[in-house]
Amino acid sequence: MEPIIMAGKPVAEEIRRNLREKFAGKELTLATFLVGDNPAAHVYKRSLLKTAASLGIHTRDVELPEGASQEEAERALRALSEDPRVDGILPLVPFPWHISRMQLIRQLDPEKDMDCIHPINGGKLYLGITPWGPCTPRSCMALLDYYKIPLEGQHVVMVGYGEVVGRPLTLMLMGRYATVTVCRSRTKNLPAITRQADIIISAVGKPDLITEDMIREGAVVVDVGINSVDGKLVGDVSEAAKKVKASAYTPVPGGVGVVSNLMVMETLTRRL
Repeated sequence: MEPIIMAGKPVAEEIRRNLREKFAGKELTLATFLVGDNPAAHVYKRSLLKTAASLGIHTRDVELPEGASQEEAERALRALSEDPRVDGILPLVPFPWHISRMQLIRQLDPEKDMDCIHPINGGKLYLGITPWGPCTPRSCMALLDYYKIPLEGQHVVMVGYGEVVGRPLTLMLMGRYATVTVCRSRTKNLPAITRQADIIISAVGKPDLITEDMIREGAVVVDVGINSVDGKLVGDVSEAAKKVKASAYTPVPGGVGVVSNLMVMETLTRRL
């Protein structure tokens, strides 16, 4: 039987339809905040602004040069937070090396935090008292739900424990009564662990990290990794592992990333 391709497009289209209804007649402004010249951050910013415009959301683009000081960055972010005309703020990472991320993020109004990066919102997620987790983990959950992949009682192996995806996604999965095993860079005998999984999620950023021999027949694969190999975007999971062994998988590109931008916009609904 051919595996189910868990494409992001139909999920994104459903979310977009719901958001158009919620935003109809509303005046909302999303601000992006960027320090420096990171190419990926600039690409993501342009994509976000385009998505916002398609939903009738006003945007504010605040961009500081690579050499901006800590004080200048904090002052600019604080000004956005204090502006009543701004409803949501998305700081784009990474920041330049000389900028203290945690010190800067403390200038962000937690109520305007669009990606759960403020310590207060991270604490609420840990305590299970907020649905507004980071956007990429929420995209993974949206895909699993849309394609009716059961989570309760399932053994999920989470490969990668970064603060952007792995950690918050682990909390979300446990909140849905999944049994989660977390694997990190120093995990011993990774293949023996991944072969036990009903669902494998990889968010490492290493091409072909998960190979065909590392997953059991019929496992579900959620590939969050985005890697460039010879000018082509690929995930963390080999194509053979997905197409030969998996019962369902997310493609790269065209999977999780397609939904992430809409999750940023969905977070704005909490301001309505």
